[in-house]
Amino acid sequence: MPANESAVPIVPHPADDHDLIKVRGARENNLREVSVDIPKRRLTVFTGVSGSGKSSLVFDTIAAESRRLIDETYSAFVQGFMPQVPRPDVDVLEGLTTAILVDQERLGANPRSTVGTVTDANAMLRILFSKLGEPHIGGPTAFSFNIPTQKVGGVSVSATGDKKVVKNVIYLGGMCPRCEGRGTVSDIDLSQIVDESLSLNEGAILVPGYTADGWMVRGFAESGFYDPDKPVGAFSEKEREAFLYSKPTKVKVQGINVTYEGLIPKISKSMLSKDLDALQPHIRRFVERVATFTSCPECDGTRLTEGARSSKIDGVSIADACRMQVTDLAAWVRDLKRPEAGPLLDALRANLDAFVTIGLGYLSLDRPSGTLSGGEAQRIKMLRHLGSSLTDVTYVFDEPTIGLHPHDIQRMNGLLLQLRDKGNTVLVVEHKPEAIAIADHVVDLGPGAGTAGGTICFEGTVEGLRGSETSTGRHLDDRAALKAEVRPSRGVLEVRGADENNLQDVDIDIPLGYSRWSPAWLVRARAR
Repeated sequence: MPANESAVPIVPHPADDHDLIKVRGARENNLREVSVDIPKRRLTVFTGVSGSGKSSLVFDTIAAESRRLIDETYSAFVQGFMPQVPRPDVDVLEGLTTAILVDQERLGANPRSTVGTVTDANAMLRILFSKLGEPHIGGPTAFSFNIPTQKVGGVSVSATGDKKVVKNVIYLGGMCPRCEGRGTVSDIDLSQIVDESLSLNEGAILVPGYTADGWMVRGFAESGFYDPDKPVGAFSEKEREAFLYSKPTKVKVQGINVTYEGLIPKISKSMLSKDLDALQPHIRRFVERVATFTSCPECDGTRLTEGARSSKIDGVSIADACRMQVTDLAAWVRDLKRPEAGPLLDALRANLDAFVTIGLGYLSLDRPSGTLSGGEAQRIKMLRHLGSSLTDVTYVFDEPTIGLHPHDIQRMNGLLLQLRDKGNTVLVVEHKPEAIAIADHVVDLGPGAGTAGGTICFEGTVEGLRGSETSTGRHLDDRAALKAEVRPSRGVLEVRGADENNLQDVDIDIPLGYSRWSPAWLVRARAR
Protein backbone atom coordinates (compact mmCIF):
# COMPACT_ATOMS: atom_id res chain seq x y z
CA MET A 1 0.00 0.00 0.00
CA PRO A 2 1.45 3.45 -0.89
CA ALA A 3 2.49 5.61 2.05
CA ASN A 4 0.04 8.41 1.23
CA GLU A 5 -2.91 5.93 1.38
CA SER A 6 -2.02 4.70 4.87
CA ALA A 7 -2.54 8.20 6.22
CA VAL A 8 -6.13 8.43 4.97
CA PRO A 9 -8.48 8.05 7.99
CA ILE A 10 -11.15 5.35 7.74
CA VAL A 11 -14.55 6.93 8.18
CA PRO A 12 -17.16 4.50 9.63
CA HIS A 13 -20.09 3.93 7.34
CA PRO A 14 -23.46 4.95 8.88
CA ALA A 15 -24.89 1.51 8.08
CA ASP A 16 -22.36 -0.12 10.41
CA ASP A 17 -23.84 1.65 13.44
CA HIS A 18 -26.92 -0.59 13.52
CA ASP A 19 -25.43 -3.49 15.42
CA LEU A 20 -27.94 -3.69 18.29
CA ILE A 21 -31.53 -4.76 18.76
CA LYS A 22 -32.88 -2.10 21.14
CA VAL A 23 -35.85 -2.85 23.37
CA ARG A 24 -37.33 -0.03 25.45
CA GLY A 25 -40.26 -0.27 27.87
CA ALA A 26 -41.42 -3.84 27.17
CA ARG A 27 -44.56 -4.70 29.18
CA GLU A 28 -45.78 -7.87 27.49
CA ASN A 29 -47.28 -10.36 29.99
CA ASN A 30 -45.30 -10.02 33.24
CA LEU A 31 -42.50 -7.82 31.86
CA ARG A 32 -42.07 -4.64 33.89
CA GLU A 33 -40.79 -1.81 31.66
CA VAL A 34 -37.89 -3.96 30.43
CA SER A 35 -35.19 -2.17 28.44
CA VAL A 36 -32.26 -4.08 26.98
CA ASP A 37 -29.72 -3.93 24.13
CA ILE A 38 -29.06 -7.22 22.34
CA PRO A 39 -25.98 -7.47 20.08
CA LYS A 40 -26.55 -8.56 16.51
CA ARG A 41 -24.59 -11.38 14.87
CA ARG A 42 -23.93 -12.86 18.30
CA LEU A 43 -25.38 -15.73 20.33
CA THR A 44 -27.46 -14.35 23.19
CA VAL A 45 -28.89 -16.71 25.82
CA PHE A 46 -31.85 -15.69 27.98
CA THR A 47 -31.83 -17.30 31.41
CA GLY A 48 -33.93 -17.25 34.55
CA VAL A 49 -36.38 -19.43 36.41
CA SER A 50 -39.47 -20.73 34.58
CA GLY A 51 -42.05 -17.95 34.36
CA SER A 52 -39.49 -15.15 34.79
CA GLY A 53 -40.39 -13.51 31.45
CA LYS A 54 -37.84 -14.99 29.04
CA SER A 55 -40.39 -16.13 26.46
CA SER A 56 -42.39 -12.92 26.90
CA LEU A 57 -39.34 -10.90 25.92
CA VAL A 58 -37.96 -13.13 23.15
CA PHE A 59 -41.04 -14.67 21.56
CA ASP A 60 -43.93 -12.38 22.46
CA THR A 61 -42.05 -9.09 22.00
CA ILE A 62 -39.00 -9.31 19.70
CA ALA A 63 -40.03 -12.20 17.43
CA ALA A 64 -43.71 -11.20 17.37
CA GLU A 65 -42.96 -7.64 16.26
CA SER A 66 -40.55 -8.87 13.59
CA ARG A 67 -43.21 -11.20 12.15
CA ARG A 68 -45.84 -8.45 12.32
CA LEU A 69 -43.64 -6.00 10.41
CA ILE A 70 -42.94 -8.63 7.74
CA ASP A 71 -46.68 -9.27 7.37
CA GLU A 72 -47.23 -5.56 6.78
CA THR A 73 -45.04 -5.69 3.66
CA TYR A 74 -47.77 -7.70 1.89
CA SER A 75 -50.64 -6.03 0.10
CA ALA A 76 -53.85 -5.26 2.00
CA PHE A 77 -55.60 -7.97 -0.03
CA VAL A 78 -53.11 -10.65 1.05
CA GLN A 79 -53.11 -9.41 4.67
CA GLY A 80 -56.87 -10.00 4.73
CA PHE A 81 -56.20 -13.75 4.54
CA MET A 82 -53.49 -13.71 7.21
CA PRO A 83 -53.94 -13.84 11.00
CA GLN A 84 -53.97 -10.37 12.52
CA VAL A 85 -51.13 -10.05 15.03
CA PRO A 86 -51.37 -7.09 17.45
CA ARG A 87 -48.36 -4.95 18.18
CA PRO A 88 -46.54 -6.04 21.35
CA ASP A 89 -46.87 -3.83 24.41
CA VAL A 90 -43.52 -2.04 24.11
CA ASP A 91 -42.45 1.59 23.69
CA VAL A 92 -39.56 1.17 21.23
CA LEU A 93 -38.13 -1.70 19.18
CA GLU A 94 -35.22 -0.83 16.90
CA GLY A 95 -32.78 -2.79 14.80
CA LEU A 96 -35.05 -5.79 14.20
CA THR A 97 -34.23 -8.28 11.46
CA THR A 98 -36.28 -11.09 9.97
CA ALA A 99 -37.06 -13.57 12.77
CA ILE A 100 -37.26 -17.32 12.21
CA LEU A 101 -38.73 -19.32 15.10
CA VAL A 102 -37.29 -22.80 15.58
CA ASP A 103 -39.60 -24.08 18.31
CA GLN A 104 -40.62 -27.49 19.63
CA GLU A 105 -44.05 -27.64 18.01
CA ARG A 106 -44.79 -31.11 16.68
CA LEU A 107 -44.41 -31.60 12.94
CA GLY A 108 -47.06 -32.79 10.56
CA ALA A 109 -50.82 -32.68 10.55
CA ASN A 110 -50.74 -34.58 7.27
CA PRO A 111 -50.62 -38.39 7.19
CA ARG A 112 -48.32 -38.19 4.13
CA SER A 113 -45.78 -36.02 5.95
CA THR A 114 -42.53 -37.88 6.68
CA VAL A 115 -39.01 -37.02 7.78
CA GLY A 116 -37.99 -37.10 4.12
CA THR A 117 -40.74 -34.75 2.93
CA VAL A 118 -40.17 -32.08 5.60
CA THR A 119 -36.50 -31.92 4.58
CA ASP A 120 -35.00 -31.86 1.08
CA ALA A 121 -33.88 -35.48 1.26
CA ASN A 122 -36.91 -37.04 -0.46
CA ALA A 123 -36.93 -34.43 -3.21
CA MET A 124 -33.28 -35.14 -4.03
CA LEU A 125 -33.81 -38.89 -3.93
CA ARG A 126 -36.70 -38.60 -6.39
CA ILE A 127 -34.49 -36.70 -8.84
CA LEU A 128 -31.68 -39.20 -8.34
CA PHE A 129 -33.88 -42.23 -9.11
CA SER A 130 -35.55 -40.49 -12.06
CA LYS A 131 -32.09 -40.07 -13.64
CA LEU A 132 -30.26 -43.23 -12.58
CA GLY A 133 -32.99 -45.76 -11.77
CA GLU A 134 -33.29 -48.88 -13.94
CA PRO A 135 -35.68 -49.42 -15.56
CA HIS A 136 -36.42 -45.76 -16.24
CA ILE A 137 -40.09 -45.09 -15.46
CA GLY A 138 -40.40 -41.31 -15.65
CA GLY A 139 -39.54 -38.02 -14.00
CA PRO A 140 -39.33 -37.19 -10.27
CA THR A 141 -43.14 -37.15 -9.88
CA ALA A 142 -43.20 -40.88 -10.72
CA PHE A 143 -41.44 -41.47 -7.38
CA SER A 144 -43.62 -39.14 -5.28
CA PHE A 145 -46.29 -40.71 -3.05
CA ASN A 146 -48.02 -37.31 -2.87
CA ILE A 147 -48.88 -37.31 -6.59
CA PRO A 148 -51.33 -39.79 -8.16
CA THR A 149 -51.11 -41.04 -11.73
CA GLN A 150 -53.61 -39.05 -13.80
CA LYS A 151 -55.05 -39.26 -17.30
CA VAL A 152 -55.80 -35.79 -18.63
CA GLY A 153 -56.76 -34.02 -21.83
CA GLY A 154 -56.98 -30.46 -23.06
CA VAL A 155 -54.94 -27.84 -24.86
CA SER A 156 -51.16 -27.93 -24.44
CA VAL A 157 -49.18 -24.70 -24.95
CA SER A 158 -45.47 -25.01 -25.78
CA ALA A 159 -42.73 -22.59 -24.72
CA THR A 160 -43.03 -20.87 -28.11
CA GLY A 161 -46.79 -20.39 -27.73
CA ASP A 162 -47.85 -23.18 -30.08
CA LYS A 163 -51.12 -24.81 -29.05
CA LYS A 164 -51.84 -28.51 -29.39
CA VAL A 165 -54.92 -30.52 -28.43
CA VAL A 166 -54.02 -33.58 -26.36
CA LYS A 167 -56.19 -36.48 -25.27
CA ASN A 168 -55.69 -39.15 -22.63
CA VAL A 169 -52.18 -38.03 -21.72
CA ILE A 170 -50.90 -39.94 -18.67
CA TYR A 171 -48.98 -38.03 -16.02
CA LEU A 172 -47.17 -40.52 -13.85
CA GLY A 173 -47.27 -40.16 -10.09
CA GLY A 174 -45.88 -42.45 -7.43
CA MET A 175 -48.92 -42.57 -5.12
CA CYS A 176 -50.17 -46.05 -4.28
CA PRO A 177 -53.81 -46.11 -5.47
CA ARG A 178 -54.93 -48.41 -2.64
CA CYS A 179 -53.78 -46.38 0.36
CA GLU A 180 -53.49 -43.01 -1.47
CA GLY A 181 -49.92 -42.50 -0.31
CA ARG A 182 -50.59 -43.00 3.40
CA GLY A 183 -48.99 -46.44 3.73
CA THR A 184 -51.89 -47.76 5.80
CA VAL A 185 -55.45 -48.83 5.12
CA SER A 186 -58.30 -48.81 7.62
CA ASP A 187 -60.70 -51.58 8.51
CA ILE A 188 -63.90 -49.94 9.78
CA ASP A 189 -66.20 -51.38 12.45
CA LEU A 190 -69.57 -50.42 10.95
CA SER A 191 -71.43 -51.14 14.21
CA GLN A 192 -69.56 -48.22 15.82
CA ILE A 193 -70.72 -45.87 13.05
CA VAL A 194 -74.37 -46.79 12.52
CA ASP A 195 -76.99 -48.19 14.90
CA GLU A 196 -79.05 -50.20 12.41
CA SER A 197 -81.99 -50.58 14.81
CA LEU A 198 -82.70 -46.85 14.53
CA SER A 199 -83.77 -44.61 11.65
CA LEU A 200 -81.83 -41.53 10.58
CA ASN A 201 -84.32 -39.24 12.31
CA GLU A 202 -83.91 -41.28 15.50
CA GLY A 203 -80.10 -40.86 15.55
CA ALA A 204 -78.85 -43.94 13.71
CA ILE A 205 -75.54 -42.21 12.80
CA LEU A 206 -73.14 -42.45 15.76
CA VAL A 207 -70.40 -40.22 14.30
CA PRO A 208 -69.51 -37.13 16.43
CA GLY A 209 -71.27 -34.05 15.06
CA TYR A 210 -73.94 -36.05 13.22
CA THR A 211 -76.89 -35.31 15.49
CA ALA A 212 -80.38 -36.30 14.31
CA ASP A 213 -81.56 -32.67 14.10
CA GLY A 214 -78.30 -31.30 12.65
CA TRP A 215 -77.42 -30.17 9.15
CA MET A 216 -75.02 -33.08 8.53
CA VAL A 217 -77.77 -35.68 9.01
CA ARG A 218 -80.35 -33.53 7.21
CA GLY A 219 -78.31 -33.94 4.02
CA PHE A 220 -78.79 -37.71 4.29
CA ALA A 221 -82.39 -37.63 5.50
CA GLU A 222 -83.62 -35.30 2.73
CA SER A 223 -81.55 -36.75 -0.11
CA GLY A 224 -84.52 -38.72 -1.42
CA PHE A 225 -82.60 -41.99 -1.75
CA TYR A 226 -84.35 -43.66 1.21
CA ASP A 227 -86.97 -43.12 3.91
CA PRO A 228 -85.39 -41.27 6.89
CA ASP A 229 -87.99 -42.80 9.25
CA LYS A 230 -87.09 -46.35 8.23
CA PRO A 231 -84.60 -48.30 10.39
CA VAL A 232 -81.25 -48.58 8.63
CA GLY A 233 -81.31 -52.36 9.14
CA ALA A 234 -84.44 -52.51 6.95
CA PHE A 235 -82.83 -50.68 4.00
CA SER A 236 -82.77 -52.52 0.69
CA GLU A 237 -79.40 -53.32 -0.86
CA LYS A 238 -79.72 -50.31 -3.19
CA GLU A 239 -80.68 -47.96 -0.33
CA ARG A 240 -77.85 -49.27 1.84
CA GLU A 241 -75.34 -48.74 -0.98
CA ALA A 242 -76.57 -45.16 -1.47
CA PHE A 243 -76.46 -44.43 2.27
CA LEU A 244 -73.01 -45.87 2.97
CA TYR A 245 -70.96 -45.82 -0.24
CA SER A 246 -72.51 -43.42 -2.78
CA LYS A 247 -70.08 -41.37 -4.86
CA PRO A 248 -70.47 -37.56 -4.80
CA THR A 249 -73.64 -36.49 -6.57
CA LYS A 250 -75.76 -33.33 -6.65
CA VAL A 251 -79.05 -33.26 -4.71
CA LYS A 252 -81.41 -30.58 -3.39
CA VAL A 253 -81.94 -30.14 0.34
CA GLN A 254 -84.59 -27.55 1.25
CA GLY A 255 -84.20 -26.02 -2.21
CA ILE A 256 -80.41 -25.73 -1.90
CA ASN A 257 -78.06 -27.58 -4.26
CA VAL A 258 -75.62 -29.65 -2.21
CA THR A 259 -73.19 -32.48 -2.91
CA TYR A 260 -74.37 -35.79 -1.47
CA GLU A 261 -71.81 -38.45 -0.60
CA GLY A 262 -72.05 -41.80 1.19
CA LEU A 263 -71.32 -41.85 4.92
CA ILE A 264 -68.18 -44.03 4.72
CA PRO A 265 -66.27 -41.96 2.10
CA LYS A 266 -67.47 -38.78 3.82
CA ILE A 267 -66.02 -39.62 7.23
CA SER A 268 -62.96 -41.23 5.61
CA LYS A 269 -62.04 -37.88 4.07
CA SER A 270 -62.92 -35.76 7.09
CA MET A 271 -61.62 -38.01 9.90
CA LEU A 272 -59.99 -41.32 8.99
CA SER A 273 -57.47 -39.84 6.53
CA LYS A 274 -56.20 -37.22 8.98
CA ASP A 275 -53.22 -37.43 11.30
CA LEU A 276 -54.54 -38.66 14.66
CA ASP A 277 -52.44 -36.10 16.56
CA ALA A 278 -54.13 -33.27 14.64
CA LEU A 279 -57.67 -34.32 15.55
CA GLN A 280 -59.72 -32.99 18.44
CA PRO A 281 -59.67 -35.36 21.44
CA HIS A 282 -63.27 -36.59 21.05
CA ILE A 283 -62.78 -37.16 17.29
CA ARG A 284 -59.55 -39.01 17.97
CA ARG A 285 -61.26 -41.30 20.47
CA PHE A 286 -63.96 -42.04 17.90
CA VAL A 287 -61.42 -42.84 15.15
CA GLU A 288 -59.40 -45.10 17.46
CA ARG A 289 -62.61 -46.92 18.38
CA VAL A 290 -64.03 -47.49 14.89
CA ALA A 291 -60.92 -47.93 12.71
CA THR A 292 -58.05 -50.38 12.74
CA PHE A 293 -55.08 -49.22 10.66
CA THR A 294 -52.90 -51.86 9.03
CA SER A 295 -50.02 -51.69 6.57
CA CYS A 296 -51.24 -51.40 2.98
CA PRO A 297 -51.03 -54.88 1.40
CA GLU A 298 -50.56 -53.49 -2.11
CA CYS A 299 -47.50 -51.33 -1.45
CA ASP A 300 -46.33 -53.02 1.78
CA GLY A 301 -46.51 -49.71 3.59
CA THR A 302 -44.06 -47.95 1.23
CA ARG A 303 -46.82 -45.61 -0.09
CA LEU A 304 -45.46 -46.06 -3.65
CA THR A 305 -46.73 -47.66 -6.85
CA GLU A 306 -45.27 -50.90 -8.14
CA GLY A 307 -43.46 -49.00 -10.91
CA ALA A 308 -41.71 -46.69 -8.45
CA ARG A 309 -40.63 -49.69 -6.38
CA SER A 310 -39.32 -51.57 -9.41
CA SER A 311 -36.84 -48.89 -10.53
CA LYS A 312 -33.53 -49.44 -8.73
CA ILE A 313 -29.99 -48.14 -8.43
CA ASP A 314 -27.46 -50.88 -7.70
CA GLY A 315 -30.30 -53.12 -6.53
CA VAL A 316 -31.82 -50.51 -4.17
CA SER A 317 -35.23 -48.94 -4.81
CA ILE A 318 -36.33 -45.56 -3.50
CA ALA A 319 -38.57 -47.40 -1.02
CA ASP A 320 -35.55 -49.36 0.23
CA ALA A 321 -33.53 -46.15 0.54
CA CYS A 322 -36.25 -44.39 2.55
CA ARG A 323 -36.53 -47.36 4.92
CA MET A 324 -32.80 -47.36 5.68
CA GLN A 325 -31.50 -45.75 8.84
CA VAL A 326 -30.06 -42.38 7.79
CA THR A 327 -26.51 -43.41 8.76
CA ASP A 328 -26.80 -46.47 6.48
CA LEU A 329 -28.35 -44.40 3.70
CA ALA A 330 -25.53 -41.86 3.95
CA ALA A 331 -22.98 -44.68 3.58
CA TRP A 332 -24.83 -46.06 0.52
CA VAL A 333 -24.91 -42.62 -1.14
CA ARG A 334 -21.18 -42.12 -0.47
CA ASP A 335 -20.43 -45.40 -2.26
CA LEU A 336 -22.33 -44.38 -5.41
CA LYS A 337 -19.84 -43.52 -8.14
CA ARG A 338 -21.96 -41.76 -10.75
CA PRO A 339 -20.13 -38.73 -12.24
CA GLU A 340 -23.23 -37.74 -14.24
CA ALA A 341 -25.05 -36.99 -10.95
CA GLY A 342 -22.06 -35.54 -9.09
CA PRO A 343 -23.56 -32.21 -7.86
CA LEU A 344 -26.81 -33.92 -6.84
CA LEU A 345 -24.97 -36.64 -4.91
CA ASP A 346 -22.83 -34.01 -3.17
CA ALA A 347 -25.94 -32.12 -2.03
CA LEU A 348 -27.62 -35.33 -0.87
CA ARG A 349 -24.51 -36.42 1.07
CA ALA A 350 -24.34 -33.03 2.79
CA ASN A 351 -28.03 -33.25 3.71
CA LEU A 352 -27.73 -36.75 5.18
CA ASP A 353 -24.49 -35.90 7.00
CA ALA A 354 -26.35 -32.99 8.62
CA PHE A 355 -28.84 -35.52 10.04
CA VAL A 356 -25.96 -37.36 11.69
CA THR A 357 -24.36 -34.13 12.93
CA ILE A 358 -27.50 -33.09 14.83
CA GLY A 359 -27.89 -36.55 16.33
CA LEU A 360 -30.77 -37.82 14.16
CA GLY A 361 -28.87 -40.45 12.23
CA TYR A 362 -31.04 -43.16 13.79
CA LEU A 363 -34.17 -41.96 11.93
CA SER A 364 -35.36 -43.20 8.56
CA LEU A 365 -36.77 -40.94 5.85
CA ASP A 366 -40.11 -42.80 5.81
CA ARG A 367 -40.71 -42.13 9.51
CA PRO A 368 -44.04 -40.21 9.87
CA SER A 369 -43.25 -36.68 11.01
CA GLY A 370 -46.11 -36.74 13.52
CA THR A 371 -44.27 -39.42 15.55
CA LEU A 372 -41.26 -37.20 16.22
CA SER A 373 -40.79 -35.72 19.68
CA GLY A 374 -40.66 -31.96 20.20
CA GLY A 375 -36.85 -31.99 20.43
CA GLU A 376 -36.52 -34.10 17.28
CA ALA A 377 -38.92 -31.77 15.46
CA GLN A 378 -36.88 -28.74 16.50
CA ARG A 379 -33.67 -30.28 15.15
CA ILE A 380 -35.40 -31.27 11.91
CA LYS A 381 -36.47 -27.64 11.48
CA MET A 382 -32.88 -26.59 12.06
CA LEU A 383 -31.81 -28.80 9.15
CA ARG A 384 -33.74 -26.51 6.80
CA HIS A 385 -31.66 -23.51 7.82
CA LEU A 386 -28.14 -24.93 8.05
CA GLY A 387 -27.66 -24.86 4.29
CA SER A 388 -29.51 -21.59 3.75
CA SER A 389 -27.75 -18.71 2.00
CA LEU A 390 -29.62 -16.15 4.12
CA THR A 391 -27.57 -14.06 6.55
CA ASP A 392 -28.39 -11.31 9.04
CA VAL A 393 -31.41 -13.32 10.12
CA THR A 394 -32.56 -13.62 13.73
CA TYR A 395 -33.00 -17.26 14.75
CA VAL A 396 -35.05 -17.81 17.91
CA PHE A 397 -34.77 -21.12 19.78
CA ASP A 398 -36.89 -22.40 22.66
CA GLU A 399 -34.74 -24.65 24.90
CA PRO A 400 -33.07 -26.53 21.99
CA THR A 401 -31.17 -28.89 24.34
CA ILE A 402 -34.19 -30.15 26.26
CA GLY A 403 -34.21 -33.94 26.52
CA LEU A 404 -30.81 -34.32 24.85
CA HIS A 405 -27.96 -36.55 25.98
CA PRO A 406 -24.88 -34.51 27.06
CA HIS A 407 -23.05 -35.71 23.95
CA ASP A 408 -25.88 -34.39 21.76
CA ILE A 409 -25.89 -31.08 23.66
CA GLN A 410 -22.36 -30.47 22.41
CA ARG A 411 -23.54 -31.15 18.85
CA MET A 412 -26.44 -28.74 19.28
CA ASN A 413 -24.06 -26.09 20.62
CA GLY A 414 -21.93 -26.51 17.52
CA LEU A 415 -24.95 -25.96 15.27
CA LEU A 416 -25.97 -22.81 17.13
CA LEU A 417 -22.44 -21.45 16.77
CA GLN A 418 -22.46 -22.40 13.10
CA LEU A 419 -25.62 -20.34 12.54
CA ARG A 420 -24.03 -17.42 14.39
CA ASP A 421 -20.79 -17.62 12.43
CA LYS A 422 -22.71 -17.26 9.17
CA GLY A 423 -23.58 -13.73 10.28
CA ASN A 424 -26.89 -14.38 12.00
CA THR A 425 -28.30 -13.25 15.33
CA VAL A 426 -29.13 -16.26 17.50
CA LEU A 427 -31.48 -15.83 20.49
CA VAL A 428 -31.83 -18.85 22.79
CA VAL A 429 -34.11 -19.38 25.78
CA GLU A 430 -32.23 -21.94 27.86
CA HIS A 431 -31.71 -23.44 31.33
CA LYS A 432 -28.84 -25.89 30.94
CA PRO A 433 -25.37 -24.70 32.02
CA GLU A 434 -23.72 -26.48 29.06
CA ALA A 435 -25.74 -24.37 26.62
CA ILE A 436 -25.39 -21.13 28.61
CA ALA A 437 -21.60 -21.55 28.59
CA ILE A 438 -21.27 -20.88 24.82
CA ALA A 439 -23.15 -17.55 24.93
CA ASP A 440 -21.52 -14.35 23.70
CA HIS A 441 -24.06 -12.39 25.73
CA VAL A 442 -26.40 -13.37 28.57
CA VAL A 443 -29.64 -11.72 29.69
CA ASP A 444 -30.93 -13.06 33.03
CA LEU A 445 -34.54 -12.30 33.95
CA GLY A 446 -36.25 -12.67 37.30
CA PRO A 447 -35.73 -12.64 40.17
CA GLY A 448 -38.75 -14.92 40.57
CA ALA A 449 -41.63 -16.21 38.48
CA GLY A 450 -44.92 -14.60 37.48
CA THR A 451 -45.52 -11.32 39.29
CA ALA A 452 -42.18 -11.78 41.08
CA GLY A 453 -40.31 -11.73 37.74
CA GLY A 454 -40.27 -9.59 34.63
CA THR A 455 -37.11 -7.56 35.32
CA ILE A 456 -33.53 -7.70 34.06
CA CYS A 457 -31.35 -9.11 36.86
CA PHE A 458 -28.13 -9.35 34.89
CA GLU A 459 -26.81 -8.52 31.43
CA GLY A 460 -23.30 -9.34 30.26
CA THR A 461 -20.90 -12.25 29.81
CA VAL A 462 -21.14 -15.79 31.16
CA GLU A 463 -18.25 -15.12 33.55
CA GLY A 464 -20.04 -12.06 34.80
CA LEU A 465 -23.18 -14.10 35.36
CA ARG A 466 -21.20 -16.61 37.44
CA GLY A 467 -20.00 -13.82 39.70
CA SER A 468 -23.41 -12.23 40.08
CA GLU A 469 -25.77 -12.79 42.97
CA THR A 470 -28.68 -13.80 40.76
CA SER A 471 -30.38 -17.14 41.20
CA THR A 472 -28.96 -18.35 37.87
CA GLY A 473 -25.46 -17.14 38.73
CA ARG A 474 -25.42 -18.88 42.12
CA HIS A 475 -26.52 -22.20 40.66
CA LEU A 476 -24.71 -22.09 37.31
CA ASP A 477 -21.95 -24.48 38.38
CA ASP A 478 -23.98 -26.60 40.79
CA ARG A 479 -24.21 -30.30 40.11
CA ALA A 480 -26.78 -32.52 41.79
CA ALA A 481 -25.35 -35.33 43.90
CA LEU A 482 -26.68 -38.84 43.49
CA LYS A 483 -28.43 -40.47 46.43
CA ALA A 484 -26.55 -43.24 48.15
CA GLU A 485 -29.67 -45.40 48.16
CA VAL A 486 -32.79 -45.51 46.04
CA ARG A 487 -36.33 -45.89 47.30
CA PRO A 488 -37.51 -49.52 47.15
CA SER A 489 -39.96 -50.34 44.38
CA ARG A 490 -43.55 -51.50 44.78
CA GLY A 491 -43.56 -54.08 42.01
CA VAL A 492 -42.85 -53.81 38.31
CA LEU A 493 -44.57 -52.80 35.08
CA GLU A 494 -44.06 -55.71 32.71
CA VAL A 495 -43.42 -54.99 29.02
CA ARG A 496 -43.29 -57.96 26.69
CA GLY A 497 -42.60 -58.06 22.97
CA ALA A 498 -42.55 -54.28 22.38
CA ASP A 499 -41.85 -53.53 18.71
CA GLU A 500 -42.90 -49.89 18.34
CA ASN A 501 -40.65 -47.81 15.97
CA ASN A 502 -37.10 -49.23 16.26
CA LEU A 503 -37.74 -51.51 19.27
CA GLN A 504 -36.96 -55.13 18.48
CA ASP A 505 -39.17 -57.46 20.52
CA VAL A 506 -38.13 -55.78 23.80
CA ASP A 507 -38.92 -57.38 27.17
CA ILE A 508 -38.40 -55.20 30.24
CA ASP A 509 -39.59 -54.86 33.83
CA ILE A 510 -39.93 -51.21 34.91
CA PRO A 511 -39.86 -50.81 38.73
CA LEU A 512 -42.83 -48.96 40.21
CA GLY A 513 -42.72 -46.53 43.10
CA TYR A 514 -39.76 -44.33 42.19
CA SER A 515 -38.57 -42.31 39.21
CA ARG A 516 -36.59 -44.16 36.63
CA TRP A 517 -35.88 -43.18 33.05
CA SER A 518 -37.56 -45.14 30.29
CA PRO A 519 -38.27 -44.20 26.65
CA ALA A 520 -41.71 -42.68 26.25
CA TRP A 521 -42.50 -44.80 23.20
CA LEU A 522 -41.71 -47.95 25.21
CA VAL A 523 -44.37 -47.00 27.75
CA ARG A 524 -46.86 -46.18 24.98
CA ALA A 525 -46.15 -49.50 23.29
CA ARG A 526 -47.14 -51.28 26.51
CA ALA A 527 -50.25 -49.12 26.95
CA ARG A 528 -51.55 -50.18 23.56
